[in-house]
Amino acid sequence: MMMKIIFIVILCSTIGFSTEPNFGTYEGTAVILDVNSSQEEIYGTFATERLNPCSTFKILNSLIALDTHVIKDENEIIPWDKQIRRYDFWNKDHSMRSAIAVSTVWFYQELARRIGAERMQAWVEKANYGNHDTAKTLIDFWLSDGSLKISAQEQVIFLAKLMENSLPFSQHAMTIVKEIIILEKTEKSTFAGKTGSCGGIGWFVGFVEEPQSTRVFAFTLKGTGASGAEAKRIAKDYFQK
Repeated sequence: MMMKIIFIVILCSTIGFSTEPNFGTYEGTAVILDVNSSQEEIYGTFATERLNPCSTFKILNSLIALDTHVIKDENEIIPWDKQIRRYDFWNKDHSMRSAIAVSTVWFYQELARRIGAERMQAWVEKANYGNHDTAKTLIDFWLSDGSLKISAQEQVIFLAKLMENSLPFSQHAMTIVKEIIILEKTEKSTFAGKTGSCGGIGWFVGFVEEPQSTRVFAFTLKGTGASGAEAKRIAKDYFQK
């Protein structure tokens, strides 16, 4: 049974917790939840503001694709359609494992097409993801100016359920998705996450596992130059202090 998450707002000056993330010139917010202790740290002023999830939606899209069996597993290849896109590393065949690593938009748009509008809407509702709204077209409702929106705090709730294996997906799907977003792994810790960039928004969401704790997090930036890459850099700096 999933533990009851009790949210405790920890001020950045609280003894025993890290100092506030350095958001630099960006308007930033961060929510970090210790899944074991249920303690939550909140920084910035818009932790509850819903924004487009951008490519962080690929986490949920992957879970839905696996459990609707529109793709066999994380290693099945979908051939590139030969359309030249913005980044060279998108312009080739991809598996879910390779596509999520470089945030290949066309691959996840193809998964969405295979899932279909009705099943996509039903699964987004079932997962209780953000405002549940997939009304904008099937291939872009999570992107810039799309209908789907989610807050940093809601991202963290979703990720906590993923880490506790209490989302409405198979254990198989949840295990795969947690594994394919791992960025760094040592004997002492695992650092995993997914970036997202669209419409002047930058996201980095994920988890840090250590022997005595599991923390889930969502870092969000707004403003000129805001990107997932910048949110990821700020998050890494924060956790490495």
